[in-house]
Amino acid sequence: MLHVFGCRVQILSILLALVLIPIPQASAQAAKGTITGDVKDNGGAALQGATVTLKPQIRPIVSDGQGEFTITGIDPGEYAVTISYVGFSPYMGTVTVVAGQTSSIHAVLAVASRNDEVLVTADRLFGEAESINRTRAAENIVQVLPADVIVSLPNANIADALGRMASVTIERDEGEGKYVQIRGTEPRLSNTMVDGVTIPSPESGVRQVKLDTIASDLVDSVEINKTLQANIDADGIGGSVNLVTKTAGDVPMATLYGVGGYTPIIGGRTVSQLGGTIGKRFGSDKKLGVLIGGTYDFNGRGINDIEPSPTASSASPHYDSMDLRDYIYYRTRWGATASVDYKLNEGSNVSIRGLFSTFRNWGNKWVYTLNDADNPQYSQDWRRPNMAAGSLSLQGKHIFNANTVLWNLSVGRSRSLSGSGSAKFKWAGDDLTSACLNDQSLAVSVYRPAWSASCFGTGTADPENRDNYNLTKFAPPTFGQSVQLNLQAAGSYARLYHLGTHFGTFELGAKIRNAHKFDDTYDESYSGKVAVSAHPEFYSDFADPDYYDKTYHIGPVTDYPKIEAYALANFSKSGGPGPNANNYDLIERISAGYLMNTIELASRLRLVAGVRFEATHVDTTSFDSTKGTLSFKAGGDYLDVLPSASLRIAVDNDSDLRLVYGRGLARPDPQDISQAVGQPDITTTPATVSIGNPNLKAEYANNYDVLYERYMSHVGLLQGGYFYKDLSNPIVTLQTLTNNYVYNPGAPTLVTQPANAGSAHLQGVEIAFQQRLSYLPGVLGGAGISANYSYITSQAKDVDPLRTDSPALLRQAPNSWNISPTYDTRHFSMRVGMTFDDRMIYAYQYEDLAYAYDDNGNPIIVNGKQTTVPNPQVNGTKGPAGDNYLYPHFQFDTQASYKLPWGFEVYAYGLNLNNEVFGFYNGSSQYVVQREYYHPTYAGGLRWTSRHE
Repeated sequence: MLHVFGCRVQILSILLALVLIPIPQASAQAAKGTITGDVKDNGGAALQGATVTLKPQIRPIVSDGQGEFTITGIDPGEYAVTISYVGFSPYMGTVTVVAGQTSSIHAVLAVASRNDEVLVTADRLFGEAESINRTRAAENIVQVLPADVIVSLPNANIADALGRMASVTIERDEGEGKYVQIRGTEPRLSNTMVDGVTIPSPESGVRQVKLDTIASDLVDSVEINKTLQANIDADGIGGSVNLVTKTAGDVPMATLYGVGGYTPIIGGRTVSQLGGTIGKRFGSDKKLGVLIGGTYDFNGRGINDIEPSPTASSASPHYDSMDLRDYIYYRTRWGATASVDYKLNEGSNVSIRGLFSTFRNWGNKWVYTLNDADNPQYSQDWRRPNMAAGSLSLQGKHIFNANTVLWNLSVGRSRSLSGSGSAKFKWAGDDLTSACLNDQSLAVSVYRPAWSASCFGTGTADPENRDNYNLTKFAPPTFGQSVQLNLQAAGSYARLYHLGTHFGTFELGAKIRNAHKFDDTYDESYSGKVAVSAHPEFYSDFADPDYYDKTYHIGPVTDYPKIEAYALANFSKSGGPGPNANNYDLIERISAGYLMNTIELASRLRLVAGVRFEATHVDTTSFDSTKGTLSFKAGGDYLDVLPSASLRIAVDNDSDLRLVYGRGLARPDPQDISQAVGQPDITTTPATVSIGNPNLKAEYANNYDVLYERYMSHVGLLQGGYFYKDLSNPIVTLQTLTNNYVYNPGAPTLVTQPANAGSAHLQGVEIAFQQRLSYLPGVLGGAGISANYSYITSQAKDVDPLRTDSPALLRQAPNSWNISPTYDTRHFSMRVGMTFDDRMIYAYQYEDLAYAYDDNGNPIIVNGKQTTVPNPQVNGTKGPAGDNYLYPHFQFDTQASYKLPWGFEVYAYGLNLNNEVFGFYNGSSQYVVQREYYHPTYAGGLRWTSRHE
């Protein structure tokens, strides 16, 4: 341990020495000059990420989002200028610098070859070129998805788009992406930002942002920072997702679009989408830019779902029960984005940028449950969750002489309203405890459990006849809300310098973010008893005769609003306003500062080294169930020192090798550090209780990367890399059996609680290839290919005291890949998306040890610890008591468009054309826990664009 600590101290000392390289005093700035410029294609579109170099050697610089650049502190004289951009021929010229004056360059780049001229007319190709050049220009390892690439496939939200990138998998929910999982890490280990500012999660208990809240066409681009550096927030062990909002360019632009479609499920469900963006710069010098945009989409999602419960003690598949679930959804999402920016002078500007998106995931769920050797059940859910997230940022950039000042004031807010209401029913028909049985000998597939004929009887023996049930409980949707408000201020100062012929930048900065998150939700419930058959007004006309390809059957169902009217008037109420076990109030304040130095060590060697300091202060107030009040106080302070370094080696003019180290962290979820006191359930043996842990610490990782990248003509990029993550203090869920639980002393209590335990490591390789095949003859010259593959392996140790093995990390898929053939001409564009995510552990549940008890049923505790004994599991980790896995997922999508005169474009897409299943299993795929289908979606639309920008 001392040796490891000593090595870390040495590494930190070296990095600090590199950061604090003595910076000589610059000569009087009056003797210096400035160069400003812009880079565009021959259609007037800005080229972001273009590399600008001057000879005699001056530090290289890249163009910004408006294609502009500024170089200050230049000695007077004549310089040769080269501006390069992958896919375009370089610009070459000269510029004369005069002391105390500003010289201008206006570069117009032409495509590299006649075969590539379609680059400037095909939106997606233009976006792919921008992506490659921004990747090349970045100091850290970054992947970029510009808007033109995002909308070239049917990506309903940001998560769907990110799932097509190398070593990024997604967790899906109801047919859309929900969370991103970067490089085999669970969503909690990644960070989400808007314009570089962390945004809060709209969900109550977690940090990760539910990305289906945000429409995919609200942003200008999405960046994934896969490595850390000192000027980036450290809470990105897996990576940091940055949503870059739209701003007005030099060329006025307006876009309007509309799309409609159809999904052949549950009698047919519709989809529709409308949106537009308009932006322009004003004034003769175009100093003022204004842009607004908005979007609305409706997704009439339908879902056929089965959710069996495997018998844990059965060596072959057998099920204790199975839900037959049918869903209809009315998923609506709308959002807006706006920006206003003003150029004070060359190299100085201020802007205000905002984004807001809301998502109503409303729907109905009906569930008939078959029970092995028991009577059936029926229930209905009325889902009304309403989530929103927004960000507003005032920021400025000011370059004067050799100095750059950046500042930012921002506010981020998210909220979640309402939730799910339910109606519960009790069987009132014939006794089926000896008639209805799980019978796998009748199964048409191992993935579709079968039930005896008696489970599908008639009359009073029919489990799927609503008239055979009594309504016994009713609950309206959750009241109250969960809200988080982030307030942030940040600033940085950077100074350009040179040591002889070596150019560098020294940068320091500070940031403070205050987050306030609370949950004041509460539930009401009503109980009584009434026969459904006596109230035909409860009936719904919903029907799904083709449910689950007719393998199963969904009977007639009930109407929730009609049940609600009766229950509120006739049932007795329990529960109501006031705090409950889910409520909490959290204040988290993070004060950060950093030092970073960038220096050209040689003509082909560039080093970025830095150290970041983050001080965290936490105050929580959570529910004390023994008092019935929101009164349990906890919190604390801790300081983290987080070094990073990145060495970039130019192998040749078109190839780079990057070596990167960065230390990151992942703070605990609010739900894990709140909800700290709970009353145990004494109806079980032993008693059980789930509580939070206010003493929970952050999880840390040392991250190492090696990446080779080669940039090729015809818009090409080849990347191959290896990464390794060494995790300490991983947050896991532990169960502890004790006789000393504070609210159940002297009796055995099984306490489930998050804790820092064990260790883990993760490593993987990723390969990405992108190339336009314009050099092929004839019609083949329109083809292209984009593909990536990643292989990841991991191991977690001591994640549960009742298991002796070392499983993979949660959400780590061994294999994932994307293959996307493309075809483009001046008018026609087509892209196919094939995406595969391997199986991954969703939750740990395998245990090969059990707690030991004496003859009287009391736990055997020695030296304060529970004694354990072997607990053989059926089929081990591969059996029905194994870990809970997500099934592998392969999806096939496609989209095509054709340009018409006057700026119009018609397009059509097919989503999930292979009708891929989503679901979970225990241990082995044959032990089914859930399998649901959505069917393909077909849609078409029209887009009008005033001019490409």
